[in-house]
Amino acid sequence: MNIEKIRDFLNNAEGVTDWQLRHVSRDNTTIIRLPGIYTIKDGRFLREPNPHPREVITAPSETVQINVYSEFKADGSTWRGDTIGQLTSDDPAALKPVVDSLVDGARSQKNKPYPLTDGSERYPEVELADPELADLDAPGLTGLTQRFNDGVVAAAERLERVDVSNIELFVRRTRTRVLTSTGVSVGSTSTRVDVELCFLARPDDIHFGEHTARLTARRLGDLEPDAIVAEAGTMARDIALAGAPPAWQGPVVLLGEAAADALTVTNTPAGFHANARFVYEKAARYKKGKPVSGETSIKGEPLTLISDPLVPFGVRSSVMSDADATAARPVTIIKDGLYADLLGSRRFYAYLGLLERGIAPPGITGNTVVPAGPAPVDSLASDGSIVIRAFSDFDVDAASGDFSCEIRLGEIHSGGHRKLFKGGLLVGNWFDAIGDANYSKETQVRGAYRGPRAVRFNDLKVTD
Repeated sequence: MNIEKIRDFLNNAEGVTDWQLRHVSRDNTTIIRLPGIYTIKDGRFLREPNPHPREVITAPSETVQINVYSEFKADGSTWRGDTIGQLTSDDPAALKPVVDSLVDGARSQKNKPYPLTDGSERYPEVELADPELADLDAPGLTGLTQRFNDGVVAAAERLERVDVSNIELFVRRTRTRVLTSTGVSVGSTSTRVDVELCFLARPDDIHFGEHTARLTARRLGDLEPDAIVAEAGTMARDIALAGAPPAWQGPVVLLGEAAADALTVTNTPAGFHANARFVYEKAARYKKGKPVSGETSIKGEPLTLISDPLVPFGVRSSVMSDADATAARPVTIIKDGLYADLLGSRRFYAYLGLLERGIAPPGITGNTVVPAGPAPVDSLASDGSIVIRAFSDFDVDAASGDFSCEIRLGEIHSGGHRKLFKGGLLVGNWFDAIGDANYSKETQVRGAYRGPRAVRFNDLKVTD
């Protein structure tokens, strides 16, 4: 689609006060590899080589998202409404009914006017595209990803009685351009790799375990086959051998992906309560400079939680917000256990009076950055604790902070021994848990998370 042609139409469209266009074109490549065919015969789990192990699917895509802003008068006041839609054509005859409908939708919203991002905005330079992936032709891309797949298969073959049953690798190369009626014209190029690997473990003829690893990176080279297989393949084998969950209250250590789940901004209640919209609507408990743990005094190490969209090649890095083209910037949400700055859009920064004070909105919720703690993982996962290595799903109520999360794999550390278990629920409150926590000095990069490899909550409950 011709974005300039759409721009010219919008500049003359009735009822459109302002507009934003976001043009995204992608090269999408999906590579599926099924190394084996699995059957059960006479109670035994059998694997045979797959004669057709690989499928490659390539498909380009193009989308144009439009934000329409319309100012109108009602009840003696001036309001600014806005709606978002998708365009499928640049033909004026096709554009008119879509834009008219968006104007009608915008004029049903009585929002106070606020300043939009304009041409004076200065956008950061952020490395978003893997140089190795960005300009490859189709055969070159297939060859590069095939080396990754071969590395995964070879690493799995070195694990006793663990197979990788399928590899799904998705590569997206994206070009984004944003134009607005207020003079913004900015673009970026990015890459993203999503990998899904399913491991099957048969430690003996009785036990069977399965674990799926899902990983995301901007650069394929950041995904290391040996490390992935060592962690996820071992997890599948441990799941196969795990017993029933205990009833427990006391120290609980979240390790690896479980720690990342609990601290990633988009998963935590902090992302809700430190959001400018919910602060404005008085739905949040945020108070700048006040303890995030509320009435619970901080007993452990105070948390610092940062949203950083400018990390080179970060999964959630960006030059700007998709919503309002605001330039991206880092935000410290929690500093030493206390609420600090806010996430949120230009609109709610304006409503809270922050723009008038020269405080710029962050533009986007970025990568989660948590500083390392002082203690090694082994000292946190001490005798008399439970270690959780994976959740089936980590779901926290954003408003209350309460959680009850099914455990995919855990360990009971007692008497110098480690006993595996699966199932059961980790029960508690995120705000209370953060008030009594310790963080490892070893760190990890996992998707959008950069922080301690382990976090110890000193008083949580596991129910069977």
